[in-house]
Amino acid sequence: MSEPISLDLLIHSATLYPYVTGGTFGTAVSLTNVRFRSVRQNAMTSLGDMKSDLFTMVFDCANSGPIGTTFKNKDKIVFGAFTLYVRKVTQSDGDTVGAHHFELSLV
Repeated sequence: MSEPISLDLLIHSATLYPYVTGGTFGTAVSLTNVRFRSVRQNAMTSLGDMKSDLFTMVFDCANSGPIGTTFKNKDKIVFGAFTLYVRKVTQSDGDTVGAHHFELSLV
């Protein structure tokens, strides 16, 4: 099994608002011990739209909280003064128990 990401690196917190439907969001969830890093990455969607990512967020499945949190496209994440939306969720390869961490591309 892979080692959890060190708490020394998971220095940020944020608030997750899960996307429900029709542009509405569910109850706020406080995320702790996560890591944000600023990025400048452009990506084309299948519709030809250009998406410009602002941040990547890392959520460790062992040390980030709350444990058991899942993410999906269109979720809203508030980080400081930024209101961001999940464009892509990448789950790390985990063992048979589950994922090691999630990486979220945020616009």
